[in-house]
Amino acid sequence: MTKTHTTSPWQIIPYFLRQFIFWLLFFASERLVFFLYNFTDSKLAGISDILLSFWHALYLDISMACYFMLLPFLLLLFQSLFKLQFLNQINRWQTYLILPIAAMIYASELGIYEEWHEKLSFKAIAYLERPSEAFNSAKTSILLLASGLVIAFTTVGIFLYNKFVHKNLIIEKRNFIFSGLWFLLMPGIILLGLRGGVQQIPISQSAVYFSKNNFVNLATVNSVWNLAFSIQFNSKFKNHNPFIYYDFKEAKAITDSLYRVEKDTTIQILNTKNPNIVLVMLESWSGDLVGSIGGYKGITPNFDKIAENGLLFTKNYSVGMLSHQAVVAIYSAFPSTPEVDIIKHADKYEGLNCFIKDLKGYSTSFYFGGELNYGNIKSYIYFNGFENIVEGKDFENVPDKIQGKMGVHDQGLYNRLLADIKQFKTPFFCGAFTLSSHSPFDFPMDEKITWGDAEMHYLNSVLYADKALGEFVQKAKNEDWYDNTLFILTADHSHPTPKKRGYYSVEQRHTPMLFFGNALKEEYRGTTYNGFSNQTDIAATLLAQLGKEHDKYQWSRNLFNPYINNFIYYGFEDGFGWVEENGNYMVYNERENWGILEHKAESKKKKEQMLRNGKAYLQILFQEFLDY
Repeated sequence: MTKTHTTSPWQIIPYFLRQFIFWLLFFASERLVFFLYNFTDSKLAGISDILLSFWHALYLDISMACYFMLLPFLLLLFQSLFKLQFLNQINRWQTYLILPIAAMIYASELGIYEEWHEKLSFKAIAYLERPSEAFNSAKTSILLLASGLVIAFTTVGIFLYNKFVHKNLIIEKRNFIFSGLWFLLMPGIILLGLRGGVQQIPISQSAVYFSKNNFVNLATVNSVWNLAFSIQFNSKFKNHNPFIYYDFKEAKAITDSLYRVEKDTTIQILNTKNPNIVLVMLESWSGDLVGSIGGYKGITPNFDKIAENGLLFTKNYSVGMLSHQAVVAIYSAFPSTPEVDIIKHADKYEGLNCFIKDLKGYSTSFYFGGELNYGNIKSYIYFNGFENIVEGKDFENVPDKIQGKMGVHDQGLYNRLLADIKQFKTPFFCGAFTLSSHSPFDFPMDEKITWGDAEMHYLNSVLYADKALGEFVQKAKNEDWYDNTLFILTADHSHPTPKKRGYYSVEQRHTPMLFFGNALKEEYRGTTYNGFSNQTDIAATLLAQLGKEHDKYQWSRNLFNPYINNFIYYGFEDGFGWVEENGNYMVYNERENWGILEHKAESKKKKEQMLRNGKAYLQILFQEFLDY
């Protein structure tokens, strides 16, 4: 039990400083664990940047510590005036409460960074609305390590706090000079620490960015500060468009011009007006792993072989980096928006179109081997009227070897699909979503790839997923329905690879897309589409091939209309990427006016034009999200 110390009010100052330093050391120790856990990335970053990280981190660490010291400041002010022993206990129990919460935030980031390569944020908290999804998608080792770290940091932190920091203070004699100075001076000092100094603009994440290595910068940002900022920042987006750059009439005119075509026409690539359609969304397939579009050779041999008789899209890019963003992009042609995901807002579904509703006369299905609660996909799928919906709990007699932590692996999914399609009324549309290439990568196959460092398990998971895909296509060729079927393969999003792409870079968004099957005209088999494409373009392209109207999908381009503009937009947490022909591209980050992160433009005029196009696009897109 902590002893009570009768002392002078001036001893409050060293006690306050001990508490403050305690939090700085806590933040530093958590950062050290992060570097050690992500040892491969740390090794690539270099010891110099890692050491500098602890120095630059002080800006936000001090700011966060000052927030933690607000209550102790008030308690110590009252203690300097009154002999109230219970205030000592409030001070101590505040630390006891904060320690495990802060430890959980840091521990959570170990898994968050490994999967998403970003920090814990409002988006991740929204994802945790369904804890079972997060639990099932996390590796057991991560869960155990994170739990152990929370317990360890809390236990050790409480021990060290009681031994070296906390004292039960009883002020022997009041000193009104001290109390007055404490009341007048300390709020100003704390405020300076909170805002990072006397500069006009308060401190932000960008204040601690110093390295060209994004991993180091993310580690440098104080995790508790970052999460609090993210929650506060996102709360403003419920009814307010934070991306207003131009008069709305001007922004709308710019955006409309991007989708305007001289002639509404299409090149017909199908040999039938009512083909069966099988659309498979491949979990986390990066273009870096697909040899036929410039990736590593040998990881997707079956996909590459299928592409030899299909129509391959060589410049396809994902609109987001999460599966639920891809679902809305594919079926509703709605691009990914910064900070918020429309699929999480069921009240906005009514405003979203969905091309499934335009497939009159088609029987429709959606298959997923896991829990459709992931990312709120289930409510979206049900809302849009898929007739037959099958998820993990609906699979029966699945061998244990095909059942993983996330659900039924790809072989089990494809086998169920092949069995059920025989009963479908034709023409049919069947959407399927694979999961074996999602962490924790517990696929039912021995690992064959022995390189790739931290991504080795991911590479092997795609190798397995490709094998299962090849078997599915081979079996499908023997079915009666195959001759009148169009297959569409597209990734939901990319994934970090051994190539170490920058998180915001256009290369990080490169993903495969392939049309194939006997419904495809022979002259288009074994060919490539070399213009830009992404998931939002599927709706207009497919409906045009079926002879159906697609004007209401304003964010979708019919890729086989020769008159379309060739560009790509993609969104991330706080900005956008914009890509045009001849290698011109731009990455723009809105947060804290970071502005253009990187770009390549053939001229100053082109740079200004791309920035103008991207900003107008984002302004109108986000406003549409709000208006739904």
